[in-house]
Amino acid sequence: MEIPDSQLLAGDLLFILVINFLLQIANDVGDPSFWLSGGFSQPVTMPVTLLAVVVRDSKMSISWVLSALWNRGYSSSSVADDETAAKKTLQIWIDYCSIRILMELGLSLLITHSPIGGWFLFREVWYAALVMTFFRICYGRYGMKF
Repeated sequence: MEIPDSQLLAGDLLFILVINFLLQIANDVGDPSFWLSGGFSQPVTMPVTLLAVVVRDSKMSISWVLSALWNRGYSSSSVADDETAAKKTLQIWIDYCSIRILMELGLSLLITHSPIGGWFLFREVWYAALVMTFFRICYGRYGMKF
């Protein structure tokens, strides 16, 4: 399968990574132990949650790309103007949410046998909706001119 706009694919993957880092920062700052350890004045060390970020990024990237491919979200017409870009992103996002929910249910039932973090999954898809809509509208306005 050929991807008509490989720059849009690369941008999607980059912004999924940005979403993951935003989620991780929100998790760390929201944890009471972060503030008890000194908050922003504590020494910077290698995060112990890096593996979780990589795993979450992989799940999110696979889900988003599959959804975008299904919805033909990598054609240049998918970001032709702001309204089209927002509508196409919403279509992609709806399928992305479905894939992510099914992925988490499947992993929980078949592999980990652990509860699903519903609040965290909700934040993940909410961040994805906002950031990816912003990125795709900006890409439609400015990205195709390079």
